[in-house]
Amino acid sequence: MNNYVGSHWVLNALPIWATALIMYVLVQGVLFVLRDKCEGLYYNTSYSAVLGDGALVVVLLMAAAILQRGSAMPEWLQNRNYHIGALLSGLMLGVVWLIRDYPEQWGDRYHHLVIAPLLCYFGITLVPVIFKNGTKVEIVATICLVAVWAVLCVYDAKTDRLNQRNYHGLGNHLNSIEFSIKKMRWNKMSTESTYEEQR
Repeated sequence: MNNYVGSHWVLNALPIWATALIMYVLVQGVLFVLRDKCEGLYYNTSYSAVLGDGALVVVLLMAAAILQRGSAMPEWLQNRNYHIGALLSGLMLGVVWLIRDYPEQWGDRYHHLVIAPLLCYFGITLVPVIFKNGTKVEIVATICLVAVWAVLCVYDAKTDRLNQRNYHGLGNHLNSIEFSIKKMRWNKMSTESTYEEQR
């Protein structure tokens, strides 16, 4: 019997479809809702955030399938301290990125503090699983998918797609929407206070 810990225990316990659904919601769904509710328009112009993160989720699903096959794991990979260290590394990455980037939008803050640390933790704890117990096809697929993500990150950086609000002039449009929303809220508050005074 395997004594899985951390991400290994979670991915072994969950059905693959549940893992896929949870990751889709965490990596894509929450971002769209946050941007829609906080900025008035849902968007994601970054190839690395949509296609690249999707590629990393496929790697995670491969690792989940390998874990569910029940292969033996090296002792160091099942050490709680290894998983705690990986989790802290991911969190540190997110905090440093947030401090350096200092984004104003909640969607970007969520990406830096939740998505990036989560994918970092899974990468540190799951890639060794694939290289230890995966088939040749799974290992090659992992290398290719991580390479796709890395290439998309470079492409996004070079074409300024990481600056999502200003790509395609989106920033000016969103700024206008934010101003309109604030004006509507101010008008509503003014109307309500005038009504209360008249009573």
